[in-house]
Amino acid sequence: MNDSSNVSSEAISFGPRRLGHVNLWVGDCQRNTEQYNKVFGFHVEATEPGILASFLGNGNTHHDIGMVQITDGEDRVGRDGSVLIAKEISGKTGLFHLGWEMHNESLLVEAIDRLRKTDQAVAFFADHQISHSIYIPDPDGNLHEFYADELKDWRSIFQGELELITGVWNPGDKEPHADPRYDPNPRLYGVDDAPLHPLRITHCAFVVSNVKRAMHFYEHVAGLNKVHVADDDSYAIFEGDMGDYNLSIFQAREGEQVGMHHCGFQLADEESLEQSVASLIEDGVHIERQINDINKRSLFLLDHDGIRWEFCVDRAIDYSAIGLADPLDRPYLA
Repeated sequence: MNDSSNVSSEAISFGPRRLGHVNLWVGDCQRNTEQYNKVFGFHVEATEPGILASFLGNGNTHHDIGMVQITDGEDRVGRDGSVLIAKEISGKTGLFHLGWEMHNESLLVEAIDRLRKTDQAVAFFADHQISHSIYIPDPDGNLHEFYADELKDWRSIFQGELELITGVWNPGDKEPHADPRYDPNPRLYGVDDAPLHPLRITHCAFVVSNVKRAMHFYEHVAGLNKVHVADDDSYAIFEGDMGDYNLSIFQAREGEQVGMHHCGFQLADEESLEQSVASLIEDGVHIERQINDINKRSLFLLDHDGIRWEFCVDRAIDYSAIGLADPLDRPYLA
C-alpha cells in the first residue's frame, strides 16, 4: 500500500457531506442480519444472495449498514464477471469499509482526477447502479468508499432479493451529473418491536498507529473538516460538510489493536434510550458499556463477531473533556 502522507494539502480533498454507511465482513450473514434487525432495530432493505450480502437501514439512505459474509480465500465477482473484491481483503470479520456520501458525481470525479496525480493507493472502482464509488485505503489499511448516489429513488431497484448489482465503474466514461441525488428529507422508519430504534448512522471511531499521519489522510485526502485536536496530538475529531461529528481518531497505546473501535447511531432522545436499556436488560442482551457524561448518553453493544456499536443521544459538545479520561477509555467518549 502506498503511503499518502506526502500528498499536498490541495491534492485530493474529496469533501463528503456526511458518513453514509458502514459495511462489514461477517462470519454468518443470516445470523448477523437477524441480530441487526430484531435487536438493533434496522429494517432489511435488500439482500444479495449471490454474494451472501445484506443491506439494512431506516430510510435515512439506501443502507446505513451493509454486511458481506467472509469468503475464505475466494475472489468476489461482480455482475460483469470481473473480480470486484480481491480475496486478500475478505478473509476475516470486521470492517469492510466506511461509505462517505458526496454531494454529486461531478465533485466525485473531480476529486478522482486530482487523486490520479498523486501516489494515493486505490483499491477499486464500483458501479452499484444506485451509486458510483471509489474505494481507497487509509494509512492503516482501513478502506473508505467515496460515492455519489445515481438514483433519486433508490427503492426503484434496491429492495428485496437482488441479482448481482455491482460492476466496474470507469470514471469519466460518461459526463458526470452535477445535481444531488440523495434524499434531503428522508422518511425515517424502524422495527417497531425491536428494543432499539436508531435514526441514522452518525460517526465512527478509529484507533490508529500514527495520529499525525491519519490526520493528514482524513483532512487532506478525505477532505473532512478538523474540529478538534488534543494538545498532545493523541486524538482528533472530524466533521463532514453537513457540520455533524462523523469521525474520531485515537493514538494506539502499546499492545492496543489498531482499527475500528466502534460506529455510532443516533437515537431520538434520552427517554427512548432509557426505554431501550430497560428492554435490552429484560431480553437478556448484554450491554458492554454505558456512558453518561457532559457530551452524551449512550450504550454500547457487541454483535456476533465482536464488532462494537454505540447508540447515543448527544448533549453539550466539549471534545477537550475526552482528554481527561484514561487513554484506553477515550474512544468510548467520542
